[in-house]
Amino acid sequence: MTARHSPYPKPHDTANTDEIWAILCEVATENGDPAPANRALADAVFGNSPFLATTARRRPATAIRVLTEGPDACLAAVFSALDADRSEGENTTSLMATLRQAKADVALITAFADVSGEWALSKVTAALSDFASKALDLAVSHLLEIRMRAGELGWPRGEPEPVSPRLSQGTGFFVLGMGKLGAGELNYSSDVDLILFYDPEAISYTGRKTLSDCYVRLARDLIEMMEKRTGDGYVFRTDLRLRPDPAANPLAMTVGAAEVYYHSMAVNWERSAMIKAATVAGDRQAGADFLASLSSWIWRRTIDFAALADIAAIKNQINRHYGQQELAFEGYNVKLGQGGIREVEFYTQVHQLLFAGRHPSLILRGTLEALDALVAEELVDPDIRDTLGNAYIFLRTLEHRIQMVNDDQTHEIPTEANDIARLATFCGFEKPSDLKDALFRHTRAVKAIYDAFLPQSADDEDARTKPEAIEATLIELGYSDVPSVAAIIDGWRRGRYRALKNDRSKSLMKKLLPRLVDAFAATDAPSAALTRFDQFIAQLPAGVQLFSLLDANPSLFKLLARVMGLAPALAETLAKKPSLWDAVLDPDFFMPVEEEDELAAILKSMLRRAKDYQDVLDIARRFVADYRFRIGVHGLEGIAGVEECAHALARVADVTLKALVPAVSEEFARRHGHFPGGSLAILAMGKYGGGALTQTSDLDIVFLYDVPDMNAQSDGDRPLMPSQYFSRLCQNIITAITALTPEGRLFEVDTRLRPSGNQGPIVVTLKTFSDYYTEAAWTWEHMALTRARVVIASDAFGKAIKSTIHKVLTAPRDGIALKAAVADMRRRLAKEFGTENPYAVKHVRGGLVDIEFIGQYLMLREGARHTGVFIPELMAAFDRLADCGALDAADAATLKDAYVLQHHLQSIFRLCLGKSPADDAEISAGLRDILTTALGISCFDDLKATLARTQAAVYALYQSMLGDDRNDTENDQRNAT
Repeated sequence: MTARHSPYPKPHDTANTDEIWAILCEVATENGDPAPANRALADAVFGNSPFLATTARRRPATAIRVLTEGPDACLAAVFSALDADRSEGENTTSLMATLRQAKADVALITAFADVSGEWALSKVTAALSDFASKALDLAVSHLLEIRMRAGELGWPRGEPEPVSPRLSQGTGFFVLGMGKLGAGELNYSSDVDLILFYDPEAISYTGRKTLSDCYVRLARDLIEMMEKRTGDGYVFRTDLRLRPDPAANPLAMTVGAAEVYYHSMAVNWERSAMIKAATVAGDRQAGADFLASLSSWIWRRTIDFAALADIAAIKNQINRHYGQQELAFEGYNVKLGQGGIREVEFYTQVHQLLFAGRHPSLILRGTLEALDALVAEELVDPDIRDTLGNAYIFLRTLEHRIQMVNDDQTHEIPTEANDIARLATFCGFEKPSDLKDALFRHTRAVKAIYDAFLPQSADDEDARTKPEAIEATLIELGYSDVPSVAAIIDGWRRGRYRALKNDRSKSLMKKLLPRLVDAFAATDAPSAALTRFDQFIAQLPAGVQLFSLLDANPSLFKLLARVMGLAPALAETLAKKPSLWDAVLDPDFFMPVEEEDELAAILKSMLRRAKDYQDVLDIARRFVADYRFRIGVHGLEGIAGVEECAHALARVADVTLKALVPAVSEEFARRHGHFPGGSLAILAMGKYGGGALTQTSDLDIVFLYDVPDMNAQSDGDRPLMPSQYFSRLCQNIITAITALTPEGRLFEVDTRLRPSGNQGPIVVTLKTFSDYYTEAAWTWEHMALTRARVVIASDAFGKAIKSTIHKVLTAPRDGIALKAAVADMRRRLAKEFGTENPYAVKHVRGGLVDIEFIGQYLMLREGARHTGVFIPELMAAFDRLADCGALDAADAATLKDAYVLQHHLQSIFRLCLGKSPADDAEISAGLRDILTTALGISCFDDLKATLARTQAAVYALYQSMLGDDRNDTENDQRNAT
């Protein structure tokens, strides 16, 4: 941070430097050691810090060694001594002296490393934090050992052992380091924020009182070992006030009581504090398990803008307390002042609270590391990271210089001229004004970033939406049935719904109301959109989160209005899971959906946080829900075409099954074991096989299995024969996919396309599969097989399955019988599902079923001669059929255009309405715009005309290839006669 060319600061007190240097040289001579080197560095340290000069007088050997051997070797020696087993019978007084002497040594070592610039700030703070952890660890083990030897506590491994950090492992007692200690960012003269916990089930207690009394006394002894000032000084000032409800709870708490508190009563600042929590002493595994139990509370997937407001309020309270509305140099608090360290930390922590639940890479304790991660996730601009990071390094280094002077726990610029001059010199500046300029350059930049991020306080209610003016405003904005809409808004004011019961949600709604009515007014049917939003609110369990999110992100109002006005089905999904709105704030939300490898990596990262099997199911559901919503918005907004959305949905399904099936299999294997060499495969069929999923599509799947020995049993505690084993496993997989949990349902599953349909077993061997399709399958089942795609299988099994399917499909066929069978199946479907509604594009004549039947018929007819025509994607199949001459190129183009048109209509209808509209009246003007834009057609009338022509052309092709329905009907009548 120096502005000078000298490598070290100038000494402020040269008389002090001469005295200390003389002492060091004299001690070195007496010990027969080489004279100390680097007088300039010694002068920079001892000439600016009376505390370090005094410490060097007490510990000259350490000062000499740092100057001659460097800080790394010296710190390693201190840490090695603390890690070693302690001698048997060491008393508390002796250990306290050892820890204090080690603290003095670390103070000298880190000061030299810091002032010389040999260590970066992160290494300095890590060294201080690591020493604190080792000192606490040793003290905890010592105090536990006293109680073990007294017979109060059992030995964790059954027999006595020496005092060392290992002794405390398995005891269930641990110390959380909070704040800078937990993050490894301890400052030079910091106190340590600690919380002490224990698991009463982890160790036996045979004392005269209770385990709680034992650990509370241990906590008091630990505080004394750290804080008590002796002739050797002290180790650390300690603060235990961050524990749950400190006025009501003891110094050491059970983990069970703490978990209940955090999950039910803790407030947002406590969540923020837990970001940096780390186990710094005691039983590391117990600490890790405890923090894992709090993970879902700390790192919520629901973006919590209410937390932002709470934490901002804390910072504003600090600002009021210190009265620093304008930056002042003398007495400026580099930690708590505006633009100071705390604002950098708050900015970073709030972003972590908001986004880490969805971006696990942000689950970090260090401030600078977290800022880098935020940039990597594109949640913070690199320029902001650089500004905040540089300021943080400058301010933390300045904080260290302030504290090094007299080892005072202060963060303030001095107010006396001589003290300011000393500090400026110690920081390497020529004069105090240079330090002041540098400080203000950083703090003003931080303040500007922080103030821009803070939520603003609510303004007074907009006059347009006050009760006495609301009806006039609604009339002006074009709402219909104004009295009914005004009554809905009045219900919001009065807290009609559960989401609006508390004062905070009412206040937020009042603030949002002008923007809401304006946004809905921009839709085709404002009253309908607002009424749908009312139905949405009515289903919310709470409103603060959503209303805070909207308040903090005004850009969401337009999207909210379009969803409520144009996509009732999507609105219904959001009503059930309002947290899906959070995804819109991700920088990648409007980017193309990732390819399969990247999607798999994202889900894998999410699943690493799963605590158990149920957690795996819930995480998978959140993953699918997020992407289904994202893909739905892409379709609604025209960001991606229907085919792109369909393929994206299929990729999401593939990735989810590939992650979920192994988890289900392992859970199943806990009871029934495995089949060594066995393999399970899943085939995608229908729209899923062809990568043409819509928002409401089921997953058509078929299960196959393979084992080396059909007479073998699985190797688990409850062994099963192969057919039983894989049948039950597949039922478990279906349940895992379809079960309704608090996070919703993944997909509906349809297995009716398996051999023998509902009458057949849920899973079969490849031989059974092959025999069935070779000897017993109906033509329509062969047609369905043209869209089969292997989703999950081992390489060898998958290759065998593909070979079997190819063999079945390319077998020679009787063309006349094939044509008759295909036409018969189409006629049956027409009788059951036939419709004259052109918007029911699946079953209407000339619709999607006719297109699919033409393609499948031609593939089966030509497969023996042209084996390359088979591909699950129908559009590509038409191209292959045209390439081999089985289909006229113009007819192929007609079928492809018809498929694109009607698949678009089907997908958009299902997205927006959840079904096909019965007539024109059910297609709003806004939906008509979506349809025409997506299809590149100028107006809705032209779209209707194009649809009619297209369906007529497809039906004509169908008749020319597969016969006249009237003849089929006559044949039926003759056969009946």
